[in-house]
Amino acid sequence: MTTDTSPGETTAANAPDFWPEALEVVKQAPIGLLATTEGRQPHVRPVVPAYVGMIAYVLTASGSPKTTQIQSNERVELLHWSSDFRHLNLSGTASVIEDAEQIAQAAPHFPYTVDDFFGPELRAAALLMIRLERVSITTFNDIIANKQPRVWRPS
Repeated sequence: MTTDTSPGETTAANAPDFWPEALEVVKQAPIGLLATTEGRQPHVRPVVPAYVGMIAYVLTASGSPKTTQIQSNERVELLHWSSDFRHLNLSGTASVIEDAEQIAQAAPHFPYTVDDFFGPELRAAALLMIRLERVSITTFNDIIANKQPRVWRPS
């Protein structure tokens, strides 16, 4: 999939050293929680993102609360929590894409069929593109033992 990239942009090549483990958490827990805000009010909802390099994609409907919230505050966070109590937090900036070609390019990366998700009657699809700027992973046992999470930020 092609994306707009700029010099110094984070790709899978300069991903965190724990990125394979992070993707394992995503595979075990494909439903993530997406946090957005509206004014001072946070909103959290379940989503099933696709990850391509260090970019997360989320499908939604055009004009959904997620899209309007992101258009007013691009800062978002995703959380995946696996059954073995690993916590994966992914923070970044999101943008809303409504271009059908870009949505079609992202479609094969999702763990479901995009047409089944939206159905033939709902064609007002939007794609949220989240450029990851902070990734952290920890376990429940690490939290109890007061150990710090492993954290990555692009250099």
